[in-house]
Amino acid sequence: MGEKVTNDIFVVRQEMRPGWTCNVVLVFGEDKIGVVDTGYENTPEDYVFPLIKEQGRRLDEVSIIVNTHRDGDHIRGNTVFKERTGATIAIHELEMEAVPTADIKLGGNVTLGDRSFKVIHTPGHRPGAVCLYDEAGKILLTGDSVCGTRENLIRMDKNIYIDSLKKLLELDVELMIMSHPFAPPGKDILRGDEARQMIEASIEIAVNLKQT
Repeated sequence: MGEKVTNDIFVVRQEMRPGWTCNVVLVFGEDKIGVVDTGYENTPEDYVFPLIKEQGRRLDEVSIIVNTHRDGDHIRGNTVFKERTGATIAIHELEMEAVPTADIKLGGNVTLGDRSFKVIHTPGHRPGAVCLYDEAGKILLTGDSVCGTRENLIRMDKNIYIDSLKKLLELDVELMIMSHPFAPPGKDILRGDEARQMIEASIEIAVNLKQT
């Protein structure tokens, strides 16, 4: 139902088309569950809630949901999540107007499960796109902020996108989880040097991108 990435982090994948998935990340704490993005309208019931129950947990333990940005494949499950779990939905202030289901603006840090994540504003794909960084665990959740060869996902000035990625290069990352299996390397979970290589490749692709 989902891939166990660490003892407390799971990735739930929903196939959008052959070879391409959209992911929801769950962080299981002792008493609370944090969620990153909510997928489509059917994602919670068909993919996420079964995993929570499979782990012997309750839906009302979902305490907070972070939307990494406004796109439909990341927020359409918000309503179902709120109705079934009562969780609070947080998003960057620049995305609030575009996502009426969001409840609060993200601050400098957010707790998911028992992990504390630093909220890093990474505009480029969307004005209010964010990444989440667990410094203690050296874990980076990037949403769509590192999009590799998907040049069409750089929806702002490429230099804004490049500057955002350069911020990520300053982090010590041992595990990076993306929302889609971006190429290179065509997978969504990167470990060790793979993370830096993906960020560097995304920068190089953007540098060579011609924008009108």
